[in-house]
Amino acid sequence: MKILTQKRCYIGEGPIWNEREEKLYFSNGKMREICVYDFQSDRLMIRNVPVWAAAVAFTKNNGLILSHTRGVHIVDEKGALLPLYNEEMHSIKYAGDMKVGPDGAIYVGTLSEKIRGVSDNADGVLYRISPHGQVEILLRGLELSNGLDWSIDEKKFYHADTGVSRIREYFFDKETGEIEFSGRQVCVEGVDGLTMGTDGCLYVSCAWKKYIAIIDCETLTVKDYILFEDTFPMSCGFCGKNMDILAVTTASDTADLDKDANAGFTVLAKQPIKGRKPYLFSRAL
Repeated sequence: MKILTQKRCYIGEGPIWNEREEKLYFSNGKMREICVYDFQSDRLMIRNVPVWAAAVAFTKNNGLILSHTRGVHIVDEKGALLPLYNEEMHSIKYAGDMKVGPDGAIYVGTLSEKIRGVSDNADGVLYRISPHGQVEILLRGLELSNGLDWSIDEKKFYHADTGVSRIREYFFDKETGEIEFSGRQVCVEGVDGLTMGTDGCLYVSCAWKKYIAIIDCETLTVKDYILFEDTFPMSCGFCGKNMDILAVTTASDTADLDKDANAGFTVLAKQPIKGRKPYLFSRAL
C-alpha cells in the first residue's frame, strides 16, 4: 500500500485512470483542483480549474470533462468551459459523481435540495448526456446521486443514493442507454463512490467508515471489507498499467488529524483482481 502524501485533499473524489497519459486523475472537492499522479516519476501535479470539480472523465481525444455545481463541461488547456449540451434547454445544477458508460454517453447525478439544506425536497436526478448533446433524465427523486458503474458484461447498471445508503441494480440497454430497475438493492451505510472489479464485485467506498465494502453482484450482498486505519474513503477506482491498483481518495474536511493522520491523502492498494479501463466519451473534441 502506498500513500500519496504530496497533497492532502479537502474531499478527494473521482479517481480515474488516463490510459493515454498513464496517469491517475482525481479531484480535490471544493478547492478547484484536479490532482494528477504520474506513476513513473512518482510526482503528483495540481491542475487548477475554474470550478469546484466533483468528478473527472475523458473524451476519445483526451479532452478533460468535469462535473461541477454549474453542470458538466469540457475544460480546455486555458481553463475555458466548453458546453456539451444546450444549457438554455437543460439546467444541470449541483452535478456530482459522473462516469462515461459503455455506450459512450455521460451519466451524471445531482445533489438534492435536501442534501444542500435548502428544503426537504429529494429532487436529485440522474442524467444521461449522449455524444450528440441530447440530455435525458433516467432517475428522479434522489437525495444524493453518487457512485455508479456497469457489470462486466455491460448488461447491468449499479447506482448509489448516498442519502438513503442504498445501491440499486438496473437492467441496462447498451443500444439506447435505457435502464430498468431489476428489483434488487442492497443497503450499505455511508455508500459513496464505487467501482466494478473484473471479479464481478462492486468495490464501494463507505464515507467516514474507514473501509471499502466488497459487494458480490451475484447475490447483491456484502462479501468482505478492505479496512483502512486512519483514512476516510470517499471514492475508489482501479488504475495502473495492469489495472490492478485500487486508488482510494479520502477526505480531511472534518477529520481529527491527530487521530487520523492520513485523512485527505490518496491511497494506492495493489489488488489480486483487476478493474476495467474507463470508457471514453465518444465526441472527439
